[in-house]
Amino acid sequence: MEELLAALFQFIIEFLLNVVADIPFDWPSRNRRTPEPERIAAVCFLWLLLGATLAWLSLFFFPRPLISRQALRMANLVLAPFASGLLSLFVARRRALTNPYIIPRNHFWQAFWFSVGLVAVRFAYAGHP
Repeated sequence: MEELLAALFQFIIEFLLNVVADIPFDWPSRNRRTPEPERIAAVCFLWLLLGATLAWLSLFFFPRPLISRQALRMANLVLAPFASGLLSLFVARRRALTNPYIIPRNHFWQAFWFSVGLVAVRFAYAGHP
C-alpha cells in the first residue's frame, strides 16, 4: 500500500509541475495591446523548442524523474500536455472577457506544445531510478 501511495504522490507532483511550467512564460501575454495572430504554427514550434530546452536544462539539476513507475511516466507523457493546454485555455478565456485581443485557442496550443517538449525530453533522457 505504501508503494502505491508513493507512486501516486510522485505522479501527482511531477504531473502538476509539468502542467504549470508554462505559466511564467505565458503570463506576459495577459495585457496585450494588439490582436494575437490567427496562424500560430511557427510560434507553437518555438514553444515546443522552449519546453524542450527547459527540460534539457532541468536534467542538469534533476537528472532522475520523480515518477518511478514506467506506466505512470507514460501516463504523464500523454496527459500533461492536454492538462497544460486546458489550464491555459481556461485562464485565457477568463482574460479574454476583459481583453478582446486574447485568443484562448492560441494559448491552448502554445501551452500544449510547450508541455510536449518538456515531458518528451524528460521522458526520453531522465535516468531511471
